[in-house]
Amino acid sequence: MNTLKFRNVEITYLKHAGFKVKGSKVLYIDPYEVPEGMEKADIILVTHDHFDHMDIKSIKRLSKADTTVVTPKGCIIEGFEACSLAEGEEREVKGVKIKTVPAYNVKKPFHKKGGVGYIVEMDGVKIYHTGDTDRIPEMKKIEVDIALLPIGGTYTMDVKEAVEAAWDIKASVYIPMHYGAIPNTEADPEEFRLRVPKAVVLKPLLGKG
Repeated sequence: MNTLKFRNVEITYLKHAGFKVKGSKVLYIDPYEVPEGMEKADIILVTHDHFDHMDIKSIKRLSKADTTVVTPKGCIIEGFEACSLAEGEEREVKGVKIKTVPAYNVKKPFHKKGGVGYIVEMDGVKIYHTGDTDRIPEMKKIEVDIALLPIGGTYTMDVKEAVEAAWDIKASVYIPMHYGAIPNTEADPEEFRLRVPKAVVLKPLLGKG
């Protein structure tokens, strides 16, 4: 399945680190290689400025006149109604609560502090999208309904680290992401599912994870 329904909210895995969250509003996080014709967004969240997360073509395809694009401080996207948040900042956008949380590599050079993850609260459901990150100490403070965790390694956590991160994060459901869509991120989501009792594997709607 591509979509998980959790109470009144639907979470659809698009591809890579891209998700659609639909409840009273339509929200996308890090949409990547999205085709024409998909439902337009009320809000689009961008975790950082790498091409596979800040995909301008996908943002344009999903945008309507009043779409708000939320980015970390210093991540500039021109031509859109934008909302820039510093790490740790919280804002309500169109009735959706959005909070930025740290996301960074511990021993890798790819993601220094400055990019973010997001905790989104829509219709009473809290969703944590880690962004591109390793397992970091700040995760122990996070309590949500759904956690979206990268497993592809190289640029982010691998399966082993993601399993350990799932021990840190308090959530009802854990969904693996960020594997198989770009080089050097091959991983088996079933391995994650077998090692995390509350894990759910969603099949990416747009191809490889």
